Amino acid sequence: MHPEVASSEIIPLLHTRDVAREAASLGKLGPAEARRLLERSGFRYPRLNIVFHCLKGGAAKTTLAYNTAYRLAQLGTRVLLVDLDKQANATASFGLGRPDRVFVDVVTGDATAEQAVVRVAESLDVIPSSLDNARLEPELIHRRVNPRTYYRNLLAPVRDRYDVTIFDLPPDLSHNTYLTSLYADVICIPTTPDEYSVHGMRLTLGAVESIAREYPDARPRVLVIWTRFDPREKSALSYIAENSKLDGAEVLPIVIRTDVTFKNAQARAQSVFQLRKRSAAREDIDLLARELVGLRELSEKAGNA
Repeated sequence: MHPEVASSEIIPLLHTRDVAREAASLGKLGPAEARRLLERSGFRYPRLNIVFHCLKGGAAKTTLAYNTAYRLAQLGTRVLLVDLDKQANATASFGLGRPDRVFVDVVTGDATAEQAVVRVAESLDVIPSSLDNARLEPELIHRRVNPRTYYRNLLAPVRDRYDVTIFDLPPDLSHNTYLTSLYADVICIPTTPDEYSVHGMRLTLGAVESIAREYPDARPRVLVIWTRFDPREKSALSYIAENSKLDGAEVLPIVIRTDVTFKNAQARAQSVFQLRKRSAAREDIDLLARELVGLRELSEKAGNA
């Protein structure tokens, strides 16, 4: 353990004044206007499949997936969030009731991907979830499919509409998480700085590496994201310091701080960006969203210039 590590060495990367001002300005624009502005600045939106997964519940996986999707949409990214967790917390975050169609219906052929998509905001769509997705595993077990291409083919009818697809996975190992990981360009592993969550993170890394050994061409970018960080907790600082370098993963220099704003937003079925109050939650998710699509580097260059 390293209790002598100072919190100033681990706190999130902070906005420069110019970057913070630019972030606030973009947030006041609509997604279409933000997209035009960024493209005129030379930014090209990447095509990415981003998965949020951790074999430990309570690591803020859904909170990150939902709020990151919302922020990316604000920044002009065309986003599809696919809720694959039968608890359907991401779906509930959008204020959706019980959906008519969920992903298992796409698997069984009872619906197309296009029929399952629901528009929730400008530039942001979702394939919602419900308890019906508990049928995903028995449906997938008995299907003879090419694992490398199966989810890609299911989503092909709608994929070209979006720059980024974000998948919110349940905290388990299953055919569903296996197939989604094979489809991923980026796998984000949210991890709280405590013993159980770190253990879950390492199990997740092992599962990802096992898939990569089986399919050498499937080498997604793997990111560990520290969540629910409180700099007053010496044990949190120690866990982060001890796990600053990991085999098979990048540890992002961005942490998601503990902030009641997340709970307040959830209670209203809103994103933290829909609440007017400035907060650590907004700053941290904004940085994460920019990091995932390459916007943070562009913003910092612009700020330096």
